[in-house]
Amino acid sequence: MQKADNGDCISIETQSEFVLIDGGTAQSFSNWKGSIIGKDKIDSLIVTHIDNDHVNGIIKLLLHDDCPNIEQFYFNGAEQLFGQLGDTDEPDRISDTKLKALSVEGSTTRNSEQIGYSEGSSLSYLLAKKNCHCNVIVDGTALYREKCQSFYVGSIKFSIIGPEKAALQDLKSDWEDKLNERRIKPKIISKAYYEAFEQYAKNLQGSVKNVVPITSSEETCIESLSKVNFEDDNSLPNKSSLSFLIESNGKRLLYLSDCDAKMVTSWLDDLELKNIEVDAVKISHHGSKNNTSLELLKRIVCNKYLISTNGKSHGHPDLEVLARIAVVNKSSGAEIFLNYEVEHIPDWFMTDLENNYPNIILSMNSCEVVL
Repeated sequence: MQKADNGDCISIETQSEFVLIDGGTAQSFSNWKGSIIGKDKIDSLIVTHIDNDHVNGIIKLLLHDDCPNIEQFYFNGAEQLFGQLGDTDEPDRISDTKLKALSVEGSTTRNSEQIGYSEGSSLSYLLAKKNCHCNVIVDGTALYREKCQSFYVGSIKFSIIGPEKAALQDLKSDWEDKLNERRIKPKIISKAYYEAFEQYAKNLQGSVKNVVPITSSEETCIESLSKVNFEDDNSLPNKSSLSFLIESNGKRLLYLSDCDAKMVTSWLDDLELKNIEVDAVKISHHGSKNNTSLELLKRIVCNKYLISTNGKSHGHPDLEVLARIAVVNKSSGAEIFLNYEVEHIPDWFMTDLENNYPNIILSMNSCEVVL
C-alpha cells in the first residue's frame, strides 16, 4: 500500500507481474513515484473509479517523462461510458464554452485534492492523447460484472465483483440530467466534454470534511460499536468502482476498492457462496463505516485486512469498521494493516482491544504485506 495520503495507490507484485491499482491524490505522487518510475513496464494499470484520491496521482504518473510502458489499462472513464472523441474540424463552441464553465465550477471544490483545471484534469483525454487503449478485453467499452466475469494479467486472475451495469447507468444518467439542467446539448464528444464529466463525477463525493475525528462518541466499547446501525454507501462513483477477487499462485486477495457492501454480497449470492476464504482483504473506501458491514465481514474468512489512508481527510478508518473486524475475528484472530500511523483512534478503543481482543493485532505504518 503506497503512501497515497487519504487515497489508494496499491501495487501488486508476483515473481513475473507488476500491477498498479489507482494513484492516490496528486500531492501523494511524490511519495510513491520512486517505487514506480524506473520500472521497465507496468503489466496492468487499473483505475477503479473517477475520484480525486484515486485518479489524480495516475494523471501525474502519465505526465511524467519516465513513466514506464503500460501493457494493459483498465478504467471506466468518459470514453468508455459515452464514446470516443469526435473527429471534426468544426468544434461545438457553444457547448464547449458551457462545459468548460461547468469544469471550472467543479474545480473550485476540494481544491487541495485537484490537479488543477489549467493542467487539464481529464484522465480520459490524456489516455486518448497518448493513444492508450483501455478495456481491450471488452473492445474498449465499459467493464462491468455482467459483461465480463474475469480476465488475466499474465498469471494473475481478476474476477470482477463490481460494478454492475446498473451502477454505471445511474452515473451516466446523473450526468445527462446535469447537462439537461444546464441546457447543454453537445453535438460531439470533445475534450471539454471529457473534462467536464470527470470533474463532475469527482465532485459527486461531496466536499464536506469530517470534522469529528472519532466517528461515534456515544459508544465506548468495541462490542457495542460493532453493532451500530449500518447504512450502505450510495455514492454513484463508489458504486461504479471496479472491485475484484485477485488470484495468483494459490493466493487470493479480495480487492474492494471503494465499492458498497451490497455489491459484494450480491456477487457472493450470484455465485451461491455462503462464505469466501481469502488470504487478505483490501477493505473498501479506506475503512469507511458505510462500506463494510458486519454481515459482509461474517461471510469473509480471512486473517489479514488492509486499509489505505492517512486518516487526515475524512477520519478514516472509522472505529465502527475496526470494531466489526475485531468482533468477527475475536476467536480466530486477525491482523489489521494500516499504511499510515493514524492518530484519531482513542485510548479507550486501544485498551479494550488489548484487554478483550488479544488475537487482534493493529499494525500501523505497515505498507507491505507478503502473502
